Amino acid sequence: MDMQLSLSRRSIRIVVLSTLLVAGATTATCLCHGTIIVKKFYDANANGIKDSGEPLLPGWPMTVESALKLFSSTRSTDSTGHATFASLSPSNDYTAQEAAPVQSNWVQTAPHDGSGHPINPLTGIHVYAGYTKYVAFGNYCTKASGGRTPGYWSNKNGLATLMDGGTLAPELTLLSNLNLVDANGDAFDPTTYPQFQTWLLASTATNMAYKLSSHLAAMRLNVEAGFVSGSSFYVPFGGTVNQLITLANNSLASDPFTPSGHPERAYQEQLKNYLDALNNGGKVVSARPCTYTFDTY
Repeated sequence: MDMQLSLSRRSIRIVVLSTLLVAGATTATCLCHGTIIVKKFYDANANGIKDSGEPLLPGWPMTVESALKLFSSTRSTDSTGHATFASLSPSNDYTAQEAAPVQSNWVQTAPHDGSGHPINPLTGIHVYAGYTKYVAFGNYCTKASGGRTPGYWSNKNGLATLMDGGTLAPELTLLSNLNLVDANGDAFDPTTYPQFQTWLLASTATNMAYKLSSHLAAMRLNVEAGFVSGSSFYVPFGGTVNQLITLANNSLASDPFTPSGHPERAYQEQLKNYLDALNNGGKVVSARPCTYTFDTY
């Protein structure tokens, strides 16, 4: 009788334990896969880093692959600018690649190598079981600066723009507040349009400060007229149009006469070249993302 009771209790324990194991199996989570999340951002200052305020971009195709795991999948970033690739088998050979838009004015900035060259695809991504790997791709788009040349500001079209308020006084004051100089390095503060026109047309690089002055004057008028945004980022310079204006103006204040052989001549020539390019419609980084479309994937 005691033996039968002991066997019955043992059988009950086995049945209860088996039931608990089966029930537990229905709620257990297998941490045997990993995830890659690809983020896409607009790099408004072209520095390769997602800075505060820079928007994330939806609808940008991303492809994740692994040769070892025979895996390949393409999906577009969602409304939050992320593409999630879940349930990935662990491996160290995953790649992530962003699609190239049809529009050719888009430039990738992230990820990049030590020399600043973009990396696409990004290789050697290691996926671990139970972990999520984050990858970021950054791009900016370019547009024409909208600048007008010194020649424009010396002709009737430029005069009409200067007179849009009915008087030249504000524009002449704007120019007088700059450190403009003439061929001899003397301060130039125009009081009439014919005086300003003659100064522009006579500009040469014999005194590089004079040539820099003419392009600085044109750019300042471009910004004032709304042709160029002072906050636009110019990649060759590495800063905004307003920052370029400030540097050029400071250089003229410190070195108003820079003939051949002057130690600051080359620096002023570089500033002049930047302004010249922008006054001729050179490409700047658009403050907002441009249109982007893709071939069918």
